[in-house]
Amino acid sequence: MSLKESLKQKGIRLSKPRLMVLEFFENNPSGHFSINEIYEILKTQKQSISFTSVYRTCKLLEKLGYIRAITFEERHVHYECNLTPHLHLQCISCGKVEERDLTNWEKIFNLLPIPKNEYLVTCFRVQVSGICKECQDKVNTKEEK
Repeated sequence: MSLKESLKQKGIRLSKPRLMVLEFFENNPSGHFSINEIYEILKTQKQSISFTSVYRTCKLLEKLGYIRAITFEERHVHYECNLTPHLHLQCISCGKVEERDLTNWEKIFNLLPIPKNEYLVTCFRVQVSGICKECQDKVNTKEEK
């Protein structure tokens, strides 16, 4: 079932701005976008939408569990619609963030000391920080000169 159909079933009105934000996430299934980035991208596609509409729609979709709010050592929030278990690799040098699928996430999750019957886990995220290959290459090239 598509996001649109699911929202219709819940009785959520699908206004033009909401549809534009929904289509944005459908067209960008992986990626991490701030509200400002979503707004700017939609605006450059000659879409007529307000920043407030993007903000409210993202908050609604987050509340309904269709997208997730994440932060990467920054003050502003990014949103992603990839809700399958995955990890984020973030370069501490350039800030680039990459996603990797977690095929055996159950094994990782079971290693955590979480009481099974005492705590309902609603989100499971893994974030790894380091230096990406490109930044390592830049440092190595400078050192060779």
